[in-house]
Amino acid sequence: MAGKPITVSQLNEYIKNLLQTDPLLRYVRVEGDITYYKPHNNGNIYLTISDGKSKLQCVIFNNRIDDVALSLTEGDAVIIEGSIGSLPSRGEYSLWVRTIERAGEGELAKEFERLKNKLEKEGLFAKTHKKPLPRYPKHIGVVTSDSGAAFEDIKKILCKRTNLTDMTLFPVLVQGRQAAGNISETIDYINEHLKDSIDLLIVGRGGGAPEDLAAFNDEGLARAIYRSEIPIISAVGHEIDISISDLVADVRAETPTAAAQIAVRDRKDILGEMNEYIKSLGTYLTGNLLQAELSMQNQINIINNSMREIISSKENEISSSFLVLKENDPRNVLDKGFAIVSGESGKPITSAKKLLKGKKYVITLNDGKKDCRIE
Repeated sequence: MAGKPITVSQLNEYIKNLLQTDPLLRYVRVEGDITYYKPHNNGNIYLTISDGKSKLQCVIFNNRIDDVALSLTEGDAVIIEGSIGSLPSRGEYSLWVRTIERAGEGELAKEFERLKNKLEKEGLFAKTHKKPLPRYPKHIGVVTSDSGAAFEDIKKILCKRTNLTDMTLFPVLVQGRQAAGNISETIDYINEHLKDSIDLLIVGRGGGAPEDLAAFNDEGLARAIYRSEIPIISAVGHEIDISISDLVADVRAETPTAAAQIAVRDRKDILGEMNEYIKSLGTYLTGNLLQAELSMQNQINIINNSMREIISSKENEISSSFLVLKENDPRNVLDKGFAIVSGESGKPITSAKKLLKGKKYVITLNDGKKDCRIE
């Protein structure tokens, strides 16, 4: 038969006593990288250290704070001496710091620099390889966790800024040992099967401790981003967080929210630009219309002038022809006292030898005709 249950407080108090009485935990010396650092308004400093696989919460009480403690920041490697303490009311344990000193460059930072230098020499960060983002993306793929705040932030901004772009979430792990491989496989899958429909990818996650962001400092993921035919915006952590993914991506956004703002233009900006285009088009068309009218009027003037010249030339030709005809009009000759002799057929007689005795002829004068006979 089960015994009487104890309270949570009793169990936590018992654990506290075990921790405080264990000789191995009354004095520990631990080395790790600071992944979280926060001075509290109660005077204490709360921090977390990590070896890349596990993390440990620590507290520096206000009476233990010195210049070294105050100068620390996330990413620093430190060696801490202290004891394991517990707060029964919260059911948590932490390393209560007696002394803290710098241990040189942290393992996470060293691995970051090693990989950064390697990939930079290979040209993975070169600007010449970076692809331009589509000005008006039709379909954006978001590669991130389906349970984090990053996707909600991106969705909120995209919906607020435009209704012209579709969005699809591709849920992935964003921390842990399998995260980098999961993200890489997803990017490869989208490029292989969906590159005709998705024209932009946002890859990332919200903020966290350096070990939480470690997946985005993975060599395999960096190469997946590099070989992607679809442009990629990397949005990992906060403004101060720089990852390998940020460096190899086509564009780096300081936060997921900033990535959404980079990805699509605000509808107000688009409308304003459209209005400017309409104004410019109106000015252009008005100018072209005026120019066309002037050109047409010039052509009309040229045609009119040409027609007037042609008409004037023809009038002169007609006048000249009329004068020639007038000068050669037989009636004008008759006015001068001459006469025309023609036979019975009416054909003019041009030689006296053709006049025969006894034949009848017609003499035409300026005021009429008379028959005559040669005697």
